[in-house]
Amino acid sequence: MVRTVLISLSIIVLVSMSCVPVASAITEDEAVHFFLNIYNPLLDKIVKDIPLIDTVFGGQVIHIIIEKPEGNIELGAVTNSDGFITELTRGVPENPTLRLISNEAVVERVRASEDPVEETNKALQNGDIHYEGVGVKQEIGITIVKIVFFFADLFGVI
Repeated sequence: MVRTVLISLSIIVLVSMSCVPVASAITEDEAVHFFLNIYNPLLDKIVKDIPLIDTVFGGQVIHIIIEKPEGNIELGAVTNSDGFITELTRGVPENPTLRLISNEAVVERVRASEDPVEETNKALQNGDIHYEGVGVKQEIGITIVKIVFFFADLFGVI
C-alpha cells in the first residue's frame, strides 16, 4: 500500500514525461503541462483506494526537482487534503514540506521502459527517486513511512 503511494507520486515526475519524445530533453513547460493537465485529472485512478495519500502527501508544499546537467527543473506544488495539486509554480516554493527528487536520466529510463510503473518501482527501491521531508516533523513522518514501506516489502505485504 505504501509502495503504491510512492510509485504514484513518482509517476508524477517520471511517467508524466512519456508524452515527450525520448531523444528530446525535458523542458520546464512539459513538466508544468503534465502536472496541470494529466496528473490532476488522473489522480483518482493513480492512487485509487490509498488512504495514505491524504495523510502523507495531502496538504503539502512539494518541491519537485528534476536534476539536469544544463540546470535543474524546479517546481512548487501545493496539494489539497486529497493530494490534488491546487497550485503549481515554477521555481523553489516558499516553505516546502516535502521534496521529490529525480534526474533526467531516470526520467528517460522510465519513459523508454515497456513497464513504466515497474521501472519507477525499481528506481524507488534503488534510490534513483527519493523523497524527503523538510523540517523535523516532516522528516520524522517520512522516516516512519519509509520504515513501514521497508517492513511491508520485507514481509511481502506490498
